[in-house]
Amino acid sequence: MYKRILLLCDLEGVNLVVGEPYQGLASGTEQWEIARRQAAGELNAAADALLEAGAESVSLWDNHGGGENIEPADLDPRIRTIVKPQGPRLSFAAGQFDCLCFFGYHAMEGTLGGVLAHTMNSKAVQFYKLDGRYIGEVDMDAAIGAAYGIPSCFFAGGDIACAQARRAVNGITTVVTKTELSRNKAVFRDNGELFRDIRLKIAEAIRQEQAPQPLRFPCVMEKSFKRVEDAAAYLERQRGRGFEPEYPQDDILGRDAHTVRTTVNDIGEFTACI
Repeated sequence: MYKRILLLCDLEGVNLVVGEPYQGLASGTEQWEIARRQAAGELNAAADALLEAGAESVSLWDNHGGGENIEPADLDPRIRTIVKPQGPRLSFAAGQFDCLCFFGYHAMEGTLGGVLAHTMNSKAVQFYKLDGRYIGEVDMDAAIGAAYGIPSCFFAGGDIACAQARRAVNGITTVVTKTELSRNKAVFRDNGELFRDIRLKIAEAIRQEQAPQPLRFPCVMEKSFKRVEDAAAYLERQRGRGFEPEYPQDDILGRDAHTVRTTVNDIGEFTACI
């Protein structure tokens, strides 16, 4: 049984939230206010069930935007909040936690029907691929966690996001928060029923220990931008970090100026390419 639990929280995937057309879920908006209160409810249900099941500690990494979205007063006081961690993504978790549980994560950019679907930067990024396979934020964080020896065991989000989480992590337990219909449309669940599902399934998930599923290196990471200027700037930054990035060959374009391809040899290089 996992004892030290880290909850990772984004916002777009929680119940009762669909955002507004042509907008992200920005701080101060009406939908953001709904999302952060809803996220607190889902996290509290999880924390109560985890501690009742025998977990020793429950910690929260609020990673939507710059963090600090959820009011501490809205959270179960037994949840330890990690505020603006320093260093590479998720490096603070190394040696500190036994498993990762995802809340509020969303479908990846380009997903048909995915509510507020995007990957890392909704304004700039078109897609990420790893060895030719599309990846989203849950793929990234699960892979980084696994590299630090921390498996991912639970995911709560929209039905499409849940399907992508199961693709990313074999054996992960999922709870559907809402049925996704389009970027700004969904069928919501009754919160009482949802919170009961979260409590039941997350308690089961931490009892079923699984080995981490780390990436196999070397890998080829592709990051595609909506504007060629952003791709060019990223390519130069990658060169400055010691990588050998390239624009991929294309039969029509010659080179795809929107996309930068980089070979990565370890989790540090993978994280640097995000």
